[in-house]
Amino acid sequence: MHVTFKRPVGCNGSAPQWRPLVRMGLASALSIALGACMPASSTSDGTIAVNGSSTGGATTEPAGGSTGGAVGTFGSGGAFFATGGAGTGGAGTGGSGSGGSTGDTSGSGGATTGPEASSGGSGSGGTGPSGSPTGTGGAPAGTGQAGATGAGTGPGPGAGGGSTSPGCAGKSYKLCEDFETGTAGAIPTGWTMFKGYGAAKATDVGLATDQFHSGTMSLKSDSASTGQSRVQKSLSSLGATASKHWGRIFYKVQSPAAKNASGVLHVTFVGLDGSTTENRVVDIVEASNGTHQWLFNNPNDKGSLGSAYSWSFDTAWHCAEWYVDVSTNSYRFFTDSKEVTTIGFTNKSDSQMSNYSAIIVGATFYQTPNAAFIMWFDDLAINDTQIGCM
Repeated sequence: MHVTFKRPVGCNGSAPQWRPLVRMGLASALSIALGACMPASSTSDGTIAVNGSSTGGATTEPAGGSTGGAVGTFGSGGAFFATGGAGTGGAGTGGSGSGGSTGDTSGSGGATTGPEASSGGSGSGGTGPSGSPTGTGGAPAGTGQAGATGAGTGPGPGAGGGSTSPGCAGKSYKLCEDFETGTAGAIPTGWTMFKGYGAAKATDVGLATDQFHSGTMSLKSDSASTGQSRVQKSLSSLGATASKHWGRIFYKVQSPAAKNASGVLHVTFVGLDGSTTENRVVDIVEASNGTHQWLFNNPNDKGSLGSAYSWSFDTAWHCAEWYVDVSTNSYRFFTDSKEVTTIGFTNKSDSQMSNYSAIIVGATFYQTPNAAFIMWFDDLAINDTQIGCM
């Protein structure tokens, strides 16, 4: 059972007003940081982007009528995909195409297969420990022929070309969920509903076969109402790993992504439910122009950190990774294997971290979008060491 707590809000001797914590907007933390004190019905939000000043239109958070902060001018940089230099490794088994690539190690001039597509220069083929089917100008793996000189480009996240299977088969992670167990339309086997607020309903989240990163199913969130229901899984069997671990999940957002035309759209993807609050460890705020930032966020916004608005959604599957250590109040975040350092921290006294009892997955947002916000999740894993996006 999920309980919604409330807290009083008062200022300069005014009578306290009660506001639901789980529905608080992004106004709280920045208002406290700036020493601002305004009536609960018109609390002014600060800039959401941490990496630079922003100006622009306001947004409205779901509780107390709080007025959201301006988004305006956004930072730039940080794309989902990067272009690399020439490869320098060996060729594939019996020769490989395009100079050959072997998983994450490129042949000379070969393509890199990994979390970010990279392109190499040119080189000659040969023989080596593992082949690549993705190059051009060379022979398929295992033919015993030398690969030809040529350039190649490896596939991006979730593609083949030498990567290991992203599903749970053969994996020894402390927790692995590829959402292949259960019935389409229902919640996954071993998970329970994490009820949202407002207009949330049971059909907000469930297994689906229309998109998947591996196997034949994924977890799908589909709603146009704030406070959607999500699903949760107990972490009690993980022992100490529950509160100190590396996590990884693949996600895909329907394109074009829904937006809040009059302001920002704050969407939580993954949360860790602690003894005091939920830490939102995969969390975004999308601006009306379609760019988004990454956040570490809490329901009352205290201890929250945000990046620049340097990302945008597309039609591909992408990978999000996080690291948490409750004992040292530490957090790190990676998107497609690139760390977003502006939201990481160690020994952050206001992080509101506490020992975790469950992981919560599914999209839930706190402003009203212009259409249903639809996305899919797949290949969730938790382990004591970094898992990566393979």
